[in-house]
Amino acid sequence: MSDVAMKYFYATAIHGSMRAASQKMNVAVSSVSRQIAQLEAAMGMPLLETGRRSVKLTTAGQMVFDYYQAQMADREAFTARLEALRGMRMGTVELAVGEGCTVQAVQGVLETFQSRYPGVELALHTVSTAELVRMVVDDEVHIAIGAQIPSDPKVRVRTSARQPLMVVSRPDHAVAKRGAVTLQDLSAHDLCLSPRDTRIRQLLSAAEMRHQVWLRATITTNSVHTMRELALSGRAATILPRAAVLADLEDGCLVATPLCDVDTDTTTVDLVTRLGRQLPHAATLALSLLEQQVHRWGQGGGYQAGAPATAPMAAVHGRAERRVGLEAVA
Repeated sequence: MSDVAMKYFYATAIHGSMRAASQKMNVAVSSVSRQIAQLEAAMGMPLLETGRRSVKLTTAGQMVFDYYQAQMADREAFTARLEALRGMRMGTVELAVGEGCTVQAVQGVLETFQSRYPGVELALHTVSTAELVRMVVDDEVHIAIGAQIPSDPKVRVRTSARQPLMVVSRPDHAVAKRGAVTLQDLSAHDLCLSPRDTRIRQLLSAAEMRHQVWLRATITTNSVHTMRELALSGRAATILPRAAVLADLEDGCLVATPLCDVDTDTTTVDLVTRLGRQLPHAATLALSLLEQQVHRWGQGGGYQAGAPATAPMAAVHGRAERRVGLEAVA
């Protein structure tokens, strides 16, 4: 079996079409189609169902997909052992940050990691919760962190921190002067909320329906960074877990007021990896630091570095394409 053909087939399955795979790999669609045809000929059976807009794997195709994914995992495990022998002088850790978190929330951890292992690149991806789960399952990232990550049989929750939703605002905002606020209280104020298909907004919508009180979202965005900026400007309050704005709360720039009427006892920030995946050595070390951070959040604490983070951050790329030392859209 040609490794190139397997690679093109795998990319087509991951990205949903031959055209999307060709664009991702910067090759012609005809090349992708030809390689998959050759692979199917070698297998003696079709791997993709025909006559569909997006690809669907046949039973044989799913077997090939699982085989190649396992092969890549074994190769990654081998590379991990070599990385350990080289003393962590190189490598890449892929991290997805999802809904309810910002790069700022884990910045201290990442800076500490890079101060200890300056040769390791951190690649950050800020994505939706649904995209976060897909990237973990498809091995596009080693680790992911986000609020209320839905259950998936292929995803392992490494640790969680209970993070009730809070009303986040400037200290001089009207809601900040209350010990707690109800949905009725909030209905009189301009709010910046996440889109209706997000986990946080679904919790709010369920509460609105129960209490027959409707919040006024003057701005809707899937960017936690934008929510935070609007709260800092005083233009709107927002609703987020404390971990999303922890640094601003510690600085006193923002205030988090408890939110009544919403079932937030089970709201969590979760740290996940793919079930059964053996992470490279660098990713395992980063995961350990992130687990400690999430544990501290569960105890109501902020970030405490075990060592000063003085080394500059290595190049950070991904969907946000910002260095960790700067703000990143979440």
